Amino acid sequence: MISIALFASGTGTNALNLLDKVRSYPKLKICCLIIDTDTSPLPEIVKAKYPDLAVHKILPNMELDKKDGRNDHEARVIEVLAGHEVKWGMLAGYMRIIGPRLLNYFGMQRLVNIHPSLLPSYTGLHAFERAFADGVKESGITIHLVDEGMDTGPILLQRSFPRLPTDTLSDFIQRGKDIEWELYPEILKQLNQSALGA
Repeated sequence: MISIALFASGTGTNALNLLDKVRSYPKLKICCLIIDTDTSPLPEIVKAKYPDLAVHKILPNMELDKKDGRNDHEARVIEVLAGHEVKWGMLAGYMRIIGPRLLNYFGMQRLVNIHPSLLPSYTGLHAFERAFADGVKESGITIHLVDEGMDTGPILLQRSFPRLPTDTLSDFIQRGKDIEWELYPEILKQLNQSALGA
């Protein structure tokens, strides 16, 4: 059994999608959800829909953030991961930059992220909005391993979609999200088949 932790900060649509899809894969178990904000609706949604899933709200310590907050926060995250014997992590809208401590826990080969662009274009925040503002003819979704850089890790999967002449920003973003919900579960399929060397 491959144990997976999900990480999320916001509405968690990708996290909920993965929780739904993982039930099709007998070798996989999502054993916990890590949330780093007080504003995410996920704890209530997960409690109602997946009552057996462990949800851990691990908030950053703002005082320590001024000094060594990332290490403190990641130490608390790792304590939870170790308790669940987590082997893989999947970031699903997790808005914190991952530091070396957490990367080392996952061995830099077992932490996966989804990004709303065709990397290496439009790294960082607001990728859909920046691509739309630039008038790109094509955008896409990238699934990649996490490394020390900002959205620079090895690419696992990519899928493109066109910008249509009639698109509003909302249309453009929705088309991208539809692909996110199709593409990210492909990583679960590959893990179940041990295609990623798990």
